[in-house]
Amino acid sequence: MGKIRQPAAFGFYPPEKKDLEKSIRAAFADTHGAGQIPPINPKRVNRLVAGVAPHAGYIYSGPIASHLYKATAEEGFPATFIIIGTKHRPLRFPGAALMSEGEWETPLGRCKIDSSLAKTVLNQDQASSINCVMDSTEAHLGEHSIEVQLPFLQFLGKDSDFKIVPVVISSSKYSICEKVGRTIADAVKKSKRDVFVIASTDFTHYGKYYYDYAPVGSGPVDKIVKWVHETDGDLINKIEQLDGKALLDTVVQKNRTMCGASAVATTIATAKELGAKHGTCLKYATSYDISGSSEAIVGYASITLNR
Repeated sequence: MGKIRQPAAFGFYPPEKKDLEKSIRAAFADTHGAGQIPPINPKRVNRLVAGVAPHAGYIYSGPIASHLYKATAEEGFPATFIIIGTKHRPLRFPGAALMSEGEWETPLGRCKIDSSLAKTVLNQDQASSINCVMDSTEAHLGEHSIEVQLPFLQFLGKDSDFKIVPVVISSSKYSICEKVGRTIADAVKKSKRDVFVIASTDFTHYGKYYYDYAPVGSGPVDKIVKWVHETDGDLINKIEQLDGKALLDTVVQKNRTMCGASAVATTIATAKELGAKHGTCLKYATSYDISGSSEAIVGYASITLNR
């Protein structure tokens, strides 16, 4: 038996299978959710190359995430999902780290890693003059940004034999994100694998006490929510234009608190190489819009990158 990456995101979603399935159903049924839970299209449509989904607690971001997963189901599941997450832990490494072997476990079961594709990514990177991708199980321990995507895929695709390639990004340099993205795309082309790429990110994190970030003050809440919507709208527009460099430059230079900008920039670079021409925001809302809590406000979006 290979490596089993144990769950580390309890608290973001329920630890028991029955409760987890209930929370996913609730995400679809929520006012901000995608509505009816779709069956997997038995025919691969292949109009979508990649997508962006949030990774917060399901009670906050689940309804928004459901929109991407509805679109993914209607598209038909690929052989492999490449899931690109961000690094919340202090562990440092250059570029990106993937896991090339084993399985990822959640309360809904285990997802096998596509070892062949993962090793092709590593080989493509090693063949280049600048190495940006490493094979590391440690880089994924305790990190939730990829893990929280898996139950949605497992819930919808319980009868699908899909695999995953988990990749976490450490660098905030666009040149590195672009290099990693192109390396992944080259490996996909070389392997002729049917894939869908998912970038995991939340958008603005606003709150003086939770995030030490309150550019327009501590109130009134309507003013804050308006500012968050406008700020995230600018970032979403850059994603829809497939401009990963402008996205990353804006986040870095304007001190935006979008935690997965590097993951999205990398995904955009991959998607463009695989034929994406534009993006479409399916749904956006903040945690305040969903739950009414104003002490900390975080933005969430589901976005597709389309051929």
